[in-house]
Amino acid sequence: MIVCICNNVNSATIKATVQRGACSVDDVKETTGAASCCGKCQFKVNAIVQDTLSETSFPQQVSQG
Repeated sequence: MIVCICNNVNSATIKATVQRGACSVDDVKETTGAASCCGKCQFKVNAIVQDTLSETSFPQQVSQG
């Protein structure tokens, strides 16, 4: 589904960007251009970022000391 019509960015691209390490709308904006023009999609981009982050488990470093 196209999320950002200004830059033709779809939800799969946003999700893949987060899975590769993007952690915020600004990260996604920098990488894909989504939410960088009119801003109407920023809420949806943020929702996809948050949903993807909650679905993705990143390894956590354990402090040993």
